[in-house]
Amino acid sequence: MDQSQSQDSINFKAYIEAGKRAFDLGRYEDAERLYQKALIEARREKANGLMSPEETSDNTLDAITQEDSGKSRIALVDDPNFAEIYRGFGEIYSMQGSWIKAEEALKAALAVQEKWQQESNELAETLNKLGQVYRVEGKFQEVENCFRRALSIYETREDSDKNQLAETLESLADLYRLHGKYEQAEPLFSKAIAVREASLGCDHPTIGAMLQNLALLYHAEGRYDKAEPIYARALKLNEEKWGTSHPSVAIILNYLAELYRLQGNFPKAEETHWKALKIRQTALGLDHPSTAQTLSNLANLFHIQCKYDQAEPLYKTLLEIRTRDWGAKHMHVAEVLNSLAEVYQDQGRYTEAEQHFWRALSIIQENVGPEHASVAKAIENLAHLYEDQENFEEADRLYRWSLGLCEKTLGVEHPEVAALMAKYASLQKKMVSDDEDTDLLWNN
Repeated sequence: MDQSQSQDSINFKAYIEAGKRAFDLGRYEDAERLYQKALIEARREKANGLMSPEETSDNTLDAITQEDSGKSRIALVDDPNFAEIYRGFGEIYSMQGSWIKAEEALKAALAVQEKWQQESNELAETLNKLGQVYRVEGKFQEVENCFRRALSIYETREDSDKNQLAETLESLADLYRLHGKYEQAEPLFSKAIAVREASLGCDHPTIGAMLQNLALLYHAEGRYDKAEPIYARALKLNEEKWGTSHPSVAIILNYLAELYRLQGNFPKAEETHWKALKIRQTALGLDHPSTAQTLSNLANLFHIQCKYDQAEPLYKTLLEIRTRDWGAKHMHVAEVLNSLAEVYQDQGRYTEAEQHFWRALSIIQENVGPEHASVAKAIENLAHLYEDQENFEEADRLYRWSLGLCEKTLGVEHPEVAALMAKYASLQKKMVSDDEDTDLLWNN
């Protein structure tokens, strides 16, 4: 190798390494500029015959992306040296939230690797990164294909990184969990944990997140007896890693408290929710969305126990937070108004309940339009309120309004339509009975 080739090669690799360091430091704009320089230098070496002897494609490369009808397009150079550059751009654009550009860059890396690095660990890594981009974009079939192919490579190669194997197993399992495919997700989660434990030990901090996901799976399936000890183990690992007052600890406490609620263990649920609320309020502040979520969970817990004197102030605080964070006409505000109205209704405070239900209905209509299933539900809430007050005429009008919307938006055979019809039929019986009582009174 002559001196000029050695120097050029050093420059080419040096830009890539500098780009990686900038990326690791979160300096994404600097990283992008360094990868651009690496690309220019690599292209120059390619043109001068200092790289592999394969010919450059006719599509010359002055930049990683070009704008074409608002979409990013990669000008591909068919050479293995360029795959690392393309993947670097893909990682940068992913961190910047430029998903179209990230997808195109990673697909370019994949195209080169499929020719020059078939079934390699590098190819599997690119497939994983592309799968994550597809997931954000909602292209779930492509997500599954990428993860499954990466998994096949990692499981076949003896030199594969076991941590990468575990991460791929978990990514695929989590995809299945989110889509309700629990039978497919469970063995993948279990295998991911086993691989990570064999590689790093049973008490390694990174196992905590995997345990949490497996517990969430059992939680969603209603297998609470299996979820609880796994949550407890994940909680222990997170506390050892971050300390007992870290927000990551509050996340597991929140899930665990909801598990206790579903089991009917209300004292334990309340105690655990208060712990989570204290951590989040101290670490994140009262106005943080995570703190608000814990407030909502705790208020709901008191509500279902008919502890209205404790539920009401929490709902009121939550209403202030949601209004401040999202504005007075946001759907999150309507959700809290409905909950607060139910608290008032259960206590017989009908005037306050009525005001809150109508306000919630107005917000929902403004957000989703007059003909939506959410509007039908809000109207049903009002109908039930008037029924409680024995204002059957108004309740009848609102039930018919709600029923018409439900049939139009959900279809006449939808279970919610059937349930609403049963409630309306019950009201009709009350109205008939009320009319008969009135007739008897007049006849006497």
